[in-house]
Amino acid sequence: MAGGRFARWCSRVATVVLIAFVCLPAGTVAGTVAGTAARPQFLEQDRLSIPLERLRTGSRWQITVANPGAAVDAEVRLTGGIADALAIEGGGRVRLGPGGAATVVMVPGKRPRAGNGQLVLISAAGIDRRQVSVTVTPFLERYRLALIAAALLVVAVAVLLWWRRPAHGKEEPPSARPTGESPGYTHSDEPAATDRLNRKVYAEYLAELARTETPPLVIGILGEWGTGKTSMLMQVRDIVATDPQCAQVWFDPWRHQYDDNPVLSLLHTIVTELGLEKRQHVRRTLRTISEVLGSLVLSASIKLNVADVRRSFVEYDAENFRIRSERTRLDEHLGRLIRLALATLNKSRLVVFVDDLDRCHADQITALLDALKLHFNRADCVFVLAVDKEPLLAAVREKYQDPRGDYLDKIVQLPFDMPRLSDEDFDQYLDDLLDDGLKDAIPSLRSGLRSNPRAIKRFVNVLTLQDRVARARGLDPYDVTVLAAVLLIRDGDSTFYARLAEDPTLLKRIAEDIETAGEDELPAWSPLPLKIVEAIRESVPEDVRPYIDLVKASPVPTPGDLTLPLAESASAAVPDAAPGLGRPSRRALGTARDVLAEGVLARADRVSGDEGELLPPVIRFAEDEVARPAELDEILARGAGRLMIIGPPGAGKTVLAARLARRMLTAPTRGQIPVLLSFRAIEGDFVTVERSLTHALVDEYQISMPDAFAMVDRGLLTLVLDGLDELDAAAGRTTLVQSVVRWAGTTGAGIIMTDRSRPAREFPAARLGFHLLELLGVPEEDARHRLEALLISRQAVPRRLLSLSPELLGSPQMLSTLTTRTGWIDDLPEHPVEFLPWYAARAVGRSTAEDTAAVASALGEVARLLAAESRDTFSSDDAKVRAMFRGSGIRGVQVPSVLHAMVDAGLLRESAPETYHFVHPLLRDLIAGW
Repeated sequence: MAGGRFARWCSRVATVVLIAFVCLPAGTVAGTVAGTAARPQFLEQDRLSIPLERLRTGSRWQITVANPGAAVDAEVRLTGGIADALAIEGGGRVRLGPGGAATVVMVPGKRPRAGNGQLVLISAAGIDRRQVSVTVTPFLERYRLALIAAALLVVAVAVLLWWRRPAHGKEEPPSARPTGESPGYTHSDEPAATDRLNRKVYAEYLAELARTETPPLVIGILGEWGTGKTSMLMQVRDIVATDPQCAQVWFDPWRHQYDDNPVLSLLHTIVTELGLEKRQHVRRTLRTISEVLGSLVLSASIKLNVADVRRSFVEYDAENFRIRSERTRLDEHLGRLIRLALATLNKSRLVVFVDDLDRCHADQITALLDALKLHFNRADCVFVLAVDKEPLLAAVREKYQDPRGDYLDKIVQLPFDMPRLSDEDFDQYLDDLLDDGLKDAIPSLRSGLRSNPRAIKRFVNVLTLQDRVARARGLDPYDVTVLAAVLLIRDGDSTFYARLAEDPTLLKRIAEDIETAGEDELPAWSPLPLKIVEAIRESVPEDVRPYIDLVKASPVPTPGDLTLPLAESASAAVPDAAPGLGRPSRRALGTARDVLAEGVLARADRVSGDEGELLPPVIRFAEDEVARPAELDEILARGAGRLMIIGPPGAGKTVLAARLARRMLTAPTRGQIPVLLSFRAIEGDFVTVERSLTHALVDEYQISMPDAFAMVDRGLLTLVLDGLDELDAAAGRTTLVQSVVRWAGTTGAGIIMTDRSRPAREFPAARLGFHLLELLGVPEEDARHRLEALLISRQAVPRRLLSLSPELLGSPQMLSTLTTRTGWIDDLPEHPVEFLPWYAARAVGRSTAEDTAAVASALGEVARLLAAESRDTFSSDDAKVRAMFRGSGIRGVQVPSVLHAMVDAGLLRESAPETYHFVHPLLRDLIAGW
């Protein structure tokens, strides 16, 4: 008895608490939560009142979220009567740093109307609310200023007419309209309802299919990003709207991708857009379908409570409408709902236009495709999908392991590929978009801009903006053709643009190479700059630095917008997320780590090759007196946490770093994932090193952005960073390393990096907590035995190697060159020779130039330049280097082929695109003395 009374007492207390929680105002509940924890909250707590007319003009409102506590993920949602009148841009998910703030943007929703609701901020630390209302302004107040202005205008016109009548005996002709530019000089990126691409005949054909072909029917309008699929869909919809027998609905599944079931979202859209949400018989059928699917999402959206749904289901069951299976019941109810909707509107066919399906999660894509096949395969339904085919195929492959896409072929009966812009349509579209002052840039755009309507429009907007800035600054001399070329190169070939920023004379040199090239010669430049310069060769200035300085702050389109088709990358996918937040679940993150580990292992294999064929490195830690060979496990143990590998070019630093990463991955007790990256991959304009690392993981290893950020944020990585010495500015090197060290200290991540040998004062590795390891090469005797075995296998006499010095034999770069480019063995003379001079002379003799003496002279000049400036590498784009080759009689167009021939001959090594160094310092010193 006592137990029963206690249970009843607990039940009453729980009931009172529940009623208090439900009934108390939002501010009270929020205050309670705030009293127990430092939770995120809206910075402004007063009611946000939005005039309806501003909602209809597409305004935006910034909502600031403050976080007084620890770092947390949060989400902002809209509830109440304005849930679809307003929307949160980007889904409302934010990452809040400790003691920081973030901003979300609220924009008009799909049904602008007056009403009241709430902004709800949800996080693991609690909930906060802010009241929002959309109000209708009274007519006189709304148009007060306009009415006053109109009255003043009428008075002014009357006064003017009265004043002019006695002074002028005859009427003057009206003045010419000012020719000033329209204030709206850019072009909207939104889909166009009117045809500007000569595609009207396609829209008419597709509309005819949707109106007359026998259902069930799914028409697919297929095309990549920016080809005008949505515009085509809108034009087809407008034509179908003229048919009195067709009811039409526009469904955007991307806006509903977080709903429980795509069938409910689609049905709700159908009922709402057809204006049937208040029809009792339609609402009853919707409630029944919701109950059958086991979800109350739709019921809540049409303001029904649980009791209504339960009672509806009981009544339905009492009327004896239960069928043999859940699927059969669902199909019958769906069919009944669509028949009711069409009968109410006196229509015979429902045409549903589906847009942006390819932007959804893979599970959402396949769920909707399944629904089209299973539930909407009806004699009164036609679906028209506008999609990018590749994301759909990827989603199908992921779920159904269907490599050929047969599943999609069963869904879409009539596929239609968006037509490519013809050259004439491309030119006409450009001509329509460009102002008169920009039309001179058409040759540049035709050569470098891909024929994608959205890419064209975006680029024209950027070009228009920069052209106006250039004219306002008085840039002199100024040529819009050159400005367009620089913008195209920046957005289409970032690697070459980085070189152009360092040396703004590159475009002129390309023009010179084109001029001096023979009929069968192709200058060795990147394809895009070469094509653009060829189109505007006469306009290229000596130096484009003013244009580069101008476009530094210019908006940059998404990579791939201009020159390559935009494919849905792994960064666009969102992994399995924790409920209500955007962070990956533990299971999804584990999968991402496995994918990353596989990518790192593959890269390590490419860099270092077969581990069994590699010689042990000869190393010396800072605290050691002598150098000696060491095993990889010993190096990892002594350099635990932070290890810096230094050594001259060719010592094998990159290979050792890759070997260490591979060893960490294959160790029996694998901990953090080692990630092979170059320093250049994380060098950039990002505000934080966390963001740089996240983007580098996405770009280099094609894992999703949420997964990459989670691994960086949690310190699940050991960074293996190569090529610190390849960064340009010493200050930039130090700042970048210090940022990485601070991140590693916060997260507990490990760091391994490579750098050339430099004085301790120039880079204080020990002060930053690094174990300093000097890499001296490989064991001399092991290298000699390997070369002797190679000579014997090629039937050559090993004693010919006696003149190879220990310094040469101990160089991994020299050893690798001698064992992979083995043509030198066949050319060894019978009599003994001093190896190094003979090897250098043989390599120069392999040049593609007619005058090998000129090549020797140019290489000697380059070697002396490197010695004088105390550097190891040189670029074929360097003005001094090209001047040396020209001075030796070698044309600029021949320089790349000469240097590539020297790489093939084993004299040079290409360490980066168009960047070279001598295979060994002794070779450089030898050639410098020629």
